Order: sequence, then structure tokens, then C-alpha cells
Amino acid sequence: MHQPYYRYPERSYYDLPWVRLHGVKDYYGMARLIDKFDKIKAVFNFSGVLLSQLLDYVKDGITDSYANLTLKNPAHLTKEEKRFIIERFFSVNFERFIKPNKRYLSLYNKKLSPRGKFSSKDIGDLQALFNLCWFHPFTIKEDKSLKKLIAKAKGYTPADKEYIIKKQYDILAKIFPLYNKLVNNARIEITVTPYHHPIMPLIYDTDILRDAPYLKKPLHRFSSPFDCVWHLEKSKEVFKKIFGKDPVGSWPSEGGVSEDILSIYNREKFKWIGADEEILFKSLTTDYVSYDMIKKQRHLIYQPYKFKGVDIFFRDRNLSDAISFIYQGWQDSSLAAKDLLEHCKRTHYHIKDKLKKRAITIIMDGENAWEYYNNNGVDFFETLYKSLERSKHLCTTTPSEFLKGSRTKSLERLVSGSWINGDFGVWIGSQKNNIYWQILRRIKDAIERSDKNKVDLKKIEEYFHLIEGSDWFWWNTFEDVSGEFRKIFLAYVEKIYYLLGKKPPSYLYK
Repeated sequence: MHQPYYRYPERSYYDLPWVRLHGVKDYYGMARLIDKFDKIKAVFNFSGVLLSQLLDYVKDGITDSYANLTLKNPAHLTKEEKRFIIERFFSVNFERFIKPNKRYLSLYNKKLSPRGKFSSKDIGDLQALFNLCWFHPFTIKEDKSLKKLIAKAKGYTPADKEYIIKKQYDILAKIFPLYNKLVNNARIEITVTPYHHPIMPLIYDTDILRDAPYLKKPLHRFSSPFDCVWHLEKSKEVFKKIFGKDPVGSWPSEGGVSEDILSIYNREKFKWIGADEEILFKSLTTDYVSYDMIKKQRHLIYQPYKFKGVDIFFRDRNLSDAISFIYQGWQDSSLAAKDLLEHCKRTHYHIKDKLKKRAITIIMDGENAWEYYNNNGVDFFETLYKSLERSKHLCTTTPSEFLKGSRTKSLERLVSGSWINGDFGVWIGSQKNNIYWQILRRIKDAIERSDKNKVDLKKIEEYFHLIEGSDWFWWNTFEDVSGEFRKIFLAYVEKIYYLLGKKPPSYLYK
């Protein structure tokens, strides 16, 4: 689970609402699903900056622009605010939330119509309907007032909207106590990703692209090993603040690993990490055993391996991606869960004589898939968890529990790469992304040349670590419809230059 930093420099509120909304629906709902069953165990991984933002909402009552606009009287909105609401408050899954809702669908069609004009009542309903989509089914089931608001369908009042937003904050306040309870009951393990979700091997040294010569290097090398340490230590700091102990496991940002990064994980006392199966297949390839031969031996991924003192669990990509991208399209979610179980059973029978101690590792995005499922994935998970509790062949465990008393096979080398294509092509190699790496390099050089006694070095470094995050690069590769990610990134770049006493370079605005 991760979200980048959604707050512009020196603003008192967040500009995008996704921490609040995913917190209400997914971070809370996924843990509630585990809590409903007695024997199911799972791992929840958070980026450090996501934990910090959740704390801001819970401890400091911070708000965001979407929540602020939701509570505004439609009659008092500016033209720009109305335009924003009409443009952004349909940002939910169309098939699951808009299409089945008669009023929401009529507003959506009005937006698409060249002559569509929104009245104050239309805006008021849109404000409410958008936020109602983000409650988990368990919350709706347990709250009579929410049920009534959903059944109301239209004609929402200011009091209705106030109740919706207040209820969201009530749910956010329950997240950390619920996770702590599950940890204390040995039901879950919680792990962290480096703080701002950077691609660690690239932050360590962009010359790692020598392992992928088909990707074009930035014009100048970027290398900042100490920043990798900072991101891990910062995540450990906020983790301990919330959960009272240090994390022992991690999903490196986007599964990005390299040999140098494993050394840092070892020094920071992490016991295990997760990575993609492709990394293992490439790491086991030799001059004598081809990649194609290794890849056919799928049983190899069902055990952890040790490298530089850190155990690595390699995820089953097929099963992980099936949950993320395939089962959501099945009309019968229970049937999808049973299909997953059958795959796991077949894997068990295939490998039980080859490996004495074995684990199928499923690692996937914890927040974005569920709105594509019927009932936010509840039917899928309840069928899956119920069947696993009754299974004679399968059980759930956590990596730390699995590793107790285990002797792990060693890897001789670890090939660098991520969970996507086994390389870093999503975050580097294109013209757009290589410009970002150039920006990082130029700022780093400017910081090193600056007079440390005349600038706010602590604030500059804080902002610099923020722009090292992977999401700014991700949305250069994929469509950033609103342009918001680019705006936030550039806002921090500009601020760093001003703090250094320099004018931002003109090429930033081209």
C-alpha cells in the first residue's frame, strides 16, 4: 500500500484525497476482512510517507481540497470550483459505482452532454455521491445512517455531507488500532517500503542500467547511496512511532532490488524482503543453464533464498497478477476465489516432493484492485479465506513465522530489476523520465555547491528526498490525466531552487 505526498509546499491541506479515501475503503476494509476470520494470516506493507499522511489525518485532523469542496454550499462555489467538482468527482469505477446508480449516472451523462448544465442541487448530489462510493461494505452494513443516505439517492443536504465526511474521519481513526490489535494477536505482519517510495537501485546509481543496455541512460549519472539509507531509516522511524517496534520485512518500492540495495537492507537490520519471480529466474541463469531452462522450473520460486544476510521471498507473478488484473472481470467473485485455490492446490501437489518446506508468495497492490470487483472484493475474500481455513493442504502464514527454524538456500548473485518486466523501464530510459533524472542530478550538484551556513539545508534535503519518489516518474510513463503529479513534482523543484537562492531554470517550463 502506498501513496505519494499529495501536499504542495507550505500548504495547510492536501491537494489530492487518495490517502483519505483509500484509508476509509481499503486500508480499513482489508484489515477488517482478516479480523473476521480466526486462522487467516497476512502481511500488510505501507510506504513510510503513506503512514505519515494517515497520521496527519488522524492526529492533526488535516483535510484535503476534495473534502473542503464537498462541504461547501454549492450556491457559494466559484465557477472554477464548480468546474473542478464536475471534472473530478466522477473519479470512481464506472461499472461498479456510476452505472448502477441512477442519479449518479444521470449526472455523468449530463457532464458528457454539450448542453449539460449543473444546478446547485446537481452539484450537491455529486459532492455526496462521490464520497459515498468510498465506504467499505462492512462500514455501510454497520451504519444505519449511511444506509439511509445511500438509499436517499438525491437531494442531499449540508448536514448529509457533514455526516459523510465526519464518518470518514471516524473510520480513519480506527485504522491503526485495528492493525495493532491484529499484530498483537499474531494475525498479521506489517512491513514498510522506503519512505517516499523511491526506486532504490536507481537512487543508488543510475549506472545500474548497464544491466539493461536497451534502456537509454540519462545524460549524466545520478548516484546518492546515502539517500537510500535515509528513506529506509525514515520509514523505520514513523513505523516505530505507530507500531512501537522496528519492522523486520520490506517490499522494496515496486519490488526494485539490486545487490547494493540488499547490503543496505542488511545494515538496517531487515530480516527479509519480497521481490518478483523474474529476478530469481535471471539470478539463477548461468553460462551453462539458460534463462528459458530456469523459467520452466517454477518450483524454484516456492522457497525463500538468502543474499547478503537477507532472506528474499519471490512472488508468484501469475497468481499475484490474476488477483490484481484478471479476477476482477469475473462476474462470480466466489468462483474466482475457488479458481485461485485450485491453482494453489495444484502447485502444492506439483512441489510437495521437491521441497520439504514451501510457500506460495502472493504480493500485490493492496488498494487499487478492489473497486473493480463486485462488492469491493468482499465476496472474493470471504470465499477465499473461508476455504483456506477449512483446507487440509493449505494454510496462511507470515514470512517471519515461516523463517523461524528454517535454513535458507543461498543465492550466489542477485540480478537488478523490478516487478515490471524485471527491469526499471517504467521509471527511466524515456525522454520524459531521463529529464527528471537530470533535474535530480542538477539539484544535487547545486546543493553540494551551496553555502551550508546560508541556506535551510534541512528543508532542502526534505524536499529533495520527496522528489526522489517513484510516482512522479511512473506518471510520466502512464497517463497523468489531470497533470497533478507533474505539478506537485515541479512545485517542489521550484521551491528547492528558491531555498538555494537560485532562479528555477527555464527548461522546467517547456
